[in-house]
Amino acid sequence: MKTLKNYFPRLDTKQVALLGLLAALLLILSRFTFGPDWLKFGFSFIASGLIAKWYGPIWGAFVAFICDFIGATILTSGQPYFPGFALSAIVGALIYGFSFYNRDHLSWTRVIVTTAIVLVVVNLCLNTIWVITLQNAWHNSGMLKTMVSTRALKQLVFWPIQSILLYVILNNKQLDRLRADIFAR
Repeated sequence: MKTLKNYFPRLDTKQVALLGLLAALLLILSRFTFGPDWLKFGFSFIASGLIAKWYGPIWGAFVAFICDFIGATILTSGQPYFPGFALSAIVGALIYGFSFYNRDHLSWTRVIVTTAIVLVVVNLCLNTIWVITLQNAWHNSGMLKTMVSTRALKQLVFWPIQSILLYVILNNKQLDRLRADIFAR
């Protein structure tokens, strides 16, 4: 039986340093998005997947929250902090972590299903709720339908792209060797 200790390992100095680098990568990738505010495309899921696979769901959720908070408060220009997106980041990190952590090789099925869960639960459901709330669009049924259908189409298009990228990167032999060097006890 897996306990919290299995998902929340104690880290040594090298592991903390690598976690800091991956957190910086997550922050950088989250800044490089394109598209309108209500339909952003980005690649921060790559860093989230690496953190989840190497550090587990608890560390992943912690880093996701910290990076979201830093990104939303320090790295933005005057926009107020909205905690809903932090919740989305935490939920996504937990899903990736529970699915990917401590697995030497991730199967196509695991990556495809996990990516679909994150895309539906986090991106389509939670993030759409936050965007609609921030846009104050709950009373505009036309805007709601357009936003939900456009965001659903985006998730459908990005599902194979994210799945392929995660599969290739998370099963990369050089990254596996780096992980083995850093996590060797």
